[in-house]
Amino acid sequence: FEVEILDARTRDKLCFLDKVEPQATVADIKNLFSKAHPQWYPARQSLRLDPKGRSLKDEDVLQSLPVGTTATLYFRDLGAQISWVTVFLTEYAGPLLIYLLFYFRVPFLYGPRYDFTASRHRVVHLACCCHSFHYVKRLLETLFVHRFSHGTMPLRNIFKNCPYYWGFAAWMAYYINHPLYTPP
Repeated sequence: FEVEILDARTRDKLCFLDKVEPQATVADIKNLFSKAHPQWYPARQSLRLDPKGRSLKDEDVLQSLPVGTTATLYFRDLGAQISWVTVFLTEYAGPLLIYLLFYFRVPFLYGPRYDFTASRHRVVHLACCCHSFHYVKRLLETLFVHRFSHGTMPLRNIFKNCPYYWGFAAWMAYYINHPLYTPP
């Protein structure tokens, strides 16, 4: 088989692979393509049969694709990638640390009068224990339990996901740990 790889947007020829085995998978083709273009490592590549079509799965075999002996694939750059473990560790460590900053009342949060003072309400301490337990459990699950079907995700997504987790943790922690908080 011969495989021609074109840019999905511009239709420029990026690579021509000669003598590709019929049993080669899309993952094998990605590896061959990355040898010609090292800046696009396999996790960053999306290969398609149609420029606007769906990405082919890494397990797809070349001879089972609806192509002749010369296959034309369209390449799309997925952008910089980051591992899912790193994503989840970042998402879950943030709320844990942010909550503890409010719980210990670090100086820049509530004013100098309340620096490093403890709340006198048991419910505030219980909330801190529950919140901390929840996120420590999630961190441990990420490290020792979860299996991820995809190895990576685009780096730009972490900048969308983290503000959600971190922002709500700060919002919740601000009011629960406020020096003027009174339990219901």
